[in-house]
Amino acid sequence: MALASSSGSGLSFSQTDCPMKIKKTIFFTLFFLATWGIVLSQNYRTFQAEQEEILSRTKIEIEKEKILSGAKIDIGPFKLFPALYLKNVGYDDNVYYEKEEDQPISDFTSTLSPEVKVYLLFKNSLILSFSENPEYLFYFKEKNQRAFTNSFSPRVRYLFFHRFTISADYRHQMQRRHISSEIDRLITDQVNGYSLSLFYGTPRGTSIGLSGTIDKIQYEDILLPGSEAYLSTELNREERSGFLEFYYQVFSEIFFFYKIGYTEYAFEYFQTSWRNSYSYQTYAGIRFPLLGKIRGILSLGYKMFVPRGEGRKVFSGLAGNTSLDIRLGRFSFRLGYVRDSIFSYWEDVLYYIDNRLETGVSIYLARFLRIDYNYQYGRSN
Repeated sequence: MALASSSGSGLSFSQTDCPMKIKKTIFFTLFFLATWGIVLSQNYRTFQAEQEEILSRTKIEIEKEKILSGAKIDIGPFKLFPALYLKNVGYDDNVYYEKEEDQPISDFTSTLSPEVKVYLLFKNSLILSFSENPEYLFYFKEKNQRAFTNSFSPRVRYLFFHRFTISADYRHQMQRRHISSEIDRLITDQVNGYSLSLFYGTPRGTSIGLSGTIDKIQYEDILLPGSEAYLSTELNREERSGFLEFYYQVFSEIFFFYKIGYTEYAFEYFQTSWRNSYSYQTYAGIRFPLLGKIRGILSLGYKMFVPRGEGRKVFSGLAGNTSLDIRLGRFSFRLGYVRDSIFSYWEDVLYYIDNRLETGVSIYLARFLRIDYNYQYGRSN
């Protein structure tokens, strides 16, 4: 297999205004089995829509995704959807995001990511599901970057009076990734959370409801350059959110959505209680089909972030998280935009405003092999 490459420039951070690092990557991704992972990944879906996806043999998915058939496995009443990815197979010429004059370290890397989703359906009123996704991140020379993580989530959905759906889930998510533009290294973070929602749906698929989440976010105990406190001490927190959500079906599987809600941020340690804060946010946009030539979410809105500590500046303004994927034959083009307030790990800085533009293209060489190129650029204020 030919080698892929990536490059990244170093980051110089100030407390006022700084450009983010430019990150360009080219990687291979291999699909060994078809995946069901995209089905439940984009906001609320009606009980009936999810049930139909589980029961049907998705020829549309096979044709449009160009991936292998035979993904669905029935074992008695259980329906299994396995997946196996070997992704980000390539060559990274700047593992630690160092400046060129510092002679950055390069290495070969890849990630093995198996996944399975299991469903159990009772008549037309109850869906029980469980998903598990362990990952192994491999670096050939930089052994300290290797890591094994695991994520899993049990979930229950109950339909009553033919229109109301109550959903509840628990999630354990563990990842090794770049958590923010401030930190020029891979960090292992963990989220343990609960979600509960109640929605009313119409025959046309339009839905309105309430949702709430509680997430406990934890980071590894490491000291970062220029910091005198552990990352976990600065950023470990609990986030509690509540939203009113509305979804209106514009065309077949294309929805307009509107969300308004409140989030409370409570930090774990007494010495970082000055970081406690809350926010109001409202978003509107369009959710495109899970399968089709255009996929993803176009979302923009307004956010007011209010620190509880005296003398801290309130942020209010545009916020958004847009991610679109356009499929044209063997090519797939990506476009994303993110603007949000992000907690800073610096001891005397509460947050910064992250503006980031992302683009990318994928080439499907075969039904099981894809090359990805990604480019990011942004500014942190």
